[in-house]
Amino acid sequence: MMSLKEVDLLSISIKQYVYKLKAYSTLFYGLLLAQIITLFFSLNGISHMSSSNGELSVSVNSYSASLVIVFSFFWILFAAIQLTTKQYKKIENPLVTNRISGNLSNIGFLMTACVFGGITSSLVGVLLRIIMYFTFDRSQIISDEFILAFSDLLLGISVAILYMVLISGMGYLTGMLTKVSMAFVIIIPAVIIGISKAYADIFQSLIKFFTLESSLPLFALKVIITSILMFGVSILLSNRGEVSQ
Repeated sequence: MMSLKEVDLLSISIKQYVYKLKAYSTLFYGLLLAQIITLFFSLNGISHMSSSNGELSVSVNSYSASLVIVFSFFWILFAAIQLTTKQYKKIENPLVTNRISGNLSNIGFLMTACVFGGITSSLVGVLLRIIMYFTFDRSQIISDEFILAFSDLLLGISVAILYMVLISGMGYLTGMLTKVSMAFVIIIPAVIIGISKAYADIFQSLIKFFTLESSLPLFALKVIITSILMFGVSILLSNRGEVSQ
């Protein structure tokens, strides 16, 4: 059975979560604006290739919504770091809160943001295909895999969400570390660059550990475990912060 203290913590965290969804709504508007802008950039194509033998000339333009997804990744990283700043902490002042409930509501908000970002970034990819279909010369569109299967769309959404969860954990941990000491603003990039150069094989193996996994359930398990560890460390680090009552 759940104790009264656990029920209070859960109810307070949920109230803070709902409050933050409204208070931080501008972050969602920022994402949508960035996605719309990058959609227009994507219409110019991501690569161009041409070949000619003197009599016949072939030109191929490649289009992708990958730029939209990349911007979405940067957005969730920015949002996660922002939640740890004093500016956003001030929004909690009207609420009865403590370190644990504040962190839980932040994590809940970030998970919602990841789902929102993963869905919208994938749907923007569908929108790109629709715009191309009705505005480009259809005879010049390579039809193979142009129509995205619903199962592939769901897979793309799931993978995008999972990557955003992982990135949000990294951003939140980074924000908490910089709260402990601003020296981490320099230390973190220096450590990453140092490891990537001094231990290139280990660094590449770590990247491949998350990027080359072919099994979605196994990839999800990797992301969940890693994210729990990062958010857990972040909560422990937040004990250095002040409690707002």
